[in-house]
Amino acid sequence: MSEEFILFLQQFSNPALDFLFQFFSFLGSELFYLFFLTFVYLCLNKKIAIQLGIVIFFSMYINFSLKEFFNLPRPQFAELRVLENPEGNSFPSGHAQSIATVSFFLACSNPKIIYFLLAIIISSFVSISRIYLGVHYPRDVIGGAVLGFVIALFFWYLFHWLENFKLKFMPVRAFFLSLLGGGILYSFSSDPLSARVAGSLMGILCGTILEKSLINFVLPLSFKTRLMHYGLGMIMVIALYLGMKVIFPISLWGYFLRYFILNFWIVFFTPLIFYKVLK
Repeated sequence: MSEEFILFLQQFSNPALDFLFQFFSFLGSELFYLFFLTFVYLCLNKKIAIQLGIVIFFSMYINFSLKEFFNLPRPQFAELRVLENPEGNSFPSGHAQSIATVSFFLACSNPKIIYFLLAIIISSFVSISRIYLGVHYPRDVIGGAVLGFVIALFFWYLFHWLENFKLKFMPVRAFFLSLLGGGILYSFSSDPLSARVAGSLMGILCGTILEKSLINFVLPLSFKTRLMHYGLGMIMVIALYLGMKVIFPISLWGYFLRYFILNFWIVFFTPLIFYKVLK
């Protein structure tokens, strides 16, 4: 039945639909989140960007761990058109889960019907795109989308609950707890995807603690200035992203360090340059 549904979608294949669904699939990709989260952080809302980063990477870590646990293969049969070369196993869909996590977390943060409708529409298109591109079964995207929604809801309530406690911020203790948490996640990493996410989470947490303690920047009133910071910041980030691929070895430890440095740079060094060095 699942294979028949994939073939049903692919019977409408044409260059325009291929482009459209590849675009929607991009909305669940690593590169998209690199640009999107940096934009939110440097142009819109620092607090929401950090929360989103934590939620996304926790969601991804859970996703990759479940993929290893279930170890289900991706679609493979004679009539199938495969328009992408994805990493990892099939269930649950990482793209469907991550876009549902992001869109529903943002909808919960600004609870209006229109935002929940947009979250449903965007999540549905990304999920359908993964089936159309021949890289997932319907069960994969349904499972990923449902899990993403649950994770978004859980973290929204968790952040809300923590804010009500008004916990005293202790930088040194928080920094070492972040290092410990990242180390624990890395120790359970059995594949490069999980190692990337563990490094990303640790980079965000450590960078956030140091930024709050040493910089604590406030976004400038001029949106033009924010966009300038974003443009220059992304040039540095992309150069770092590409450069570290050459420098670091292809190994779990190499992936962990690369993604730790990348996210630490975005969260701490980028505002350090713009709000301290170039002030």
